Amino acid sequence: DPFGRSVEYVRLSVTDRCDLRCFYCLPGDYREFSEPEEWLTFSEIERVISAFVSVGVSRVRITGGEPLVRKNLPALASRLAAIPELEDLSLSTNAVALARHAEALHQAGIGRINVSLDSLRAARFREITRGRLDKVLDGLMAAKRVGFEPIKINIVVMQGVNDDEVEDMVEFCIAHDFTLRLIETM
Repeated sequence: DPFGRSVEYVRLSVTDRCDLRCFYCLPGDYREFSEPEEWLTFSEIERVISAFVSVGVSRVRITGGEPLVRKNLPALASRLAAIPELEDLSLSTNAVALARHAEALHQAGIGRINVSLDSLRAARFREITRGRLDKVLDGLMAAKRVGFEPIKINIVVMQGVNDDEVEDMVEFCIAHDFTLRLIETM
């Protein structure tokens, strides 16, 4: 870059869609997502990431929206993991669908994951995300079982919303050997 730093890391957004509606991220009535025919194909993505790797990128994080809503994501991960010189392939997810995909993603070559988790209380989780906490917890436990390491938990700490849960989240992460990261709302 203009400051002489090497760029070794790329975040690859494979969709803008998400299966949650976190109030700080996406209004519940928002529907202006891009259409799948506008998305890059897996071959195009592989070509772009190969070009990045050829100029020194060694780490790629698959993101979204929620990347697990992209069909056949393990197949894409496998193609990317096979790129010579790509040393690290990781995933950021809300883990809602992770229980279903954890084994295939790990076998495809994803080693590390970050999971967004803003509450350990089911009712509060539903208020924040309109989703089900049990699905996320099932996904986390599946990820742990198949060997993802490290598993990082990202909590967006919001005053008056979930700031009273930080200690519970620390204890949860210690108990499961997860790494906790506190995130500010933007």
